[in-house]
Amino acid sequence: MSVHNPFGPPGEAITDPNATPSDRPPGHGPLSTLHELPGSIPFEAAPKPPAALLAFSQLAEPKLREFLDQKRVEARELPVDLWPAFAATRDYVLRGGKRLRGALVLLGNEAGNGLRDAALPAALGVELLHAYLLVHDDFMDRDELRRGAPTLHILLGEKAALDVRGTLVAAGEHVGGSLALLFGSLLQAWAIDLVLSSPVIPERRLAAGRLLARALAEVTVGQALDLAAPLGAPLGAEGTLEIERLKTGSYTFEMPLLLGAHLAGAEPRVLEALSRFARPLGQAFQIVDDLLGVFGAPAVTGKSAGGDLREGKRTLIVLRALEEARGEDLAHLHRDLGRRDMNDREVDALRALLRRLGAESRAKEEAHELAEQARAALDTTLIPDQVATQLEELAVYTVERTN
Repeated sequence: MSVHNPFGPPGEAITDPNATPSDRPPGHGPLSTLHELPGSIPFEAAPKPPAALLAFSQLAEPKLREFLDQKRVEARELPVDLWPAFAATRDYVLRGGKRLRGALVLLGNEAGNGLRDAALPAALGVELLHAYLLVHDDFMDRDELRRGAPTLHILLGEKAALDVRGTLVAAGEHVGGSLALLFGSLLQAWAIDLVLSSPVIPERRLAAGRLLARALAEVTVGQALDLAAPLGAPLGAEGTLEIERLKTGSYTFEMPLLLGAHLAGAEPRVLEALSRFARPLGQAFQIVDDLLGVFGAPAVTGKSAGGDLREGKRTLIVLRALEEARGEDLAHLHRDLGRRDMNDREVDALRALLRRLGAESRAKEEAHELAEQARAALDTTLIPDQVATQLEELAVYTVERTN
């Protein structure tokens, strides 16, 4: 399937190599056609990524590879040969992914009538920023898989972290985890440097830098709340959604859109219009992430199965189940949520209970409602039509995706 390249010259097309003639264009059809999640439908029913994501991936992948290859070469000059750790970090970043946040930087820039090349370093930086957050999240959640391969702390701890006279040496659990955190932070430093190297006037760079600092503060607080929530008193819907907004929602949609718009020098009313779209969609994105974390198949999501249930994550799914459960069902939830030694059969039983209590269907409905709010926010003359069309496709994809 060939589609228009939104970030290329007029008439240029991009091709999805996995498309078939019967594939429907991304973003077509009502949100009520949300596909069932992995485990309920065949993998081939997964929606195709919107053109904006395909185009940005084509643009960004070789540039990210070149950037990380150069950092890997520079590592050879260090007094301790950490080349294997640099190589593992490079490969972690280049495993794939949706490249959603970088694409949103360019769309926000276009919404503010900016020049694409001026926003491209920041778009690449935001992808490195996302990788940094994933590395830290993997370690804190004790996940062993990311995008179908070992997480960075597993690679460095069990495979190879340094080269000692031609022999690859693993760092062990503690040092491997510590190195993973440090290399994640290194990705963050590179990301900030790329954003601040944007070829725009200083005032715009400063606005972008301040926005990035605020977003990093929010996601850090959100992650702290997410880790601590299972230890505290039960949360209601408002508290659960606020944690999800801080942890993921703000930096997934609002931050990259506004970052691109700031680099373009967009007017305040354009920034407000983009925020009205991004805020509900960021929450919808996190709800779908939670659904995939509970019900997703590892072969599709590329992540370990049942991790969120073993961690006892206080997600909207868990909240809705606790609201409905009574008697033995409630005792089952309290007994098994957060029990790290659950075997696969017990995880399957807990999933079945969540479904029977209606938690999955309610969470899907709430994701739909939030995505509809985002789409309604696009009904404005402040956002150019070509940008609004692509953002609408992303809103649909957000709740239809299977990974």
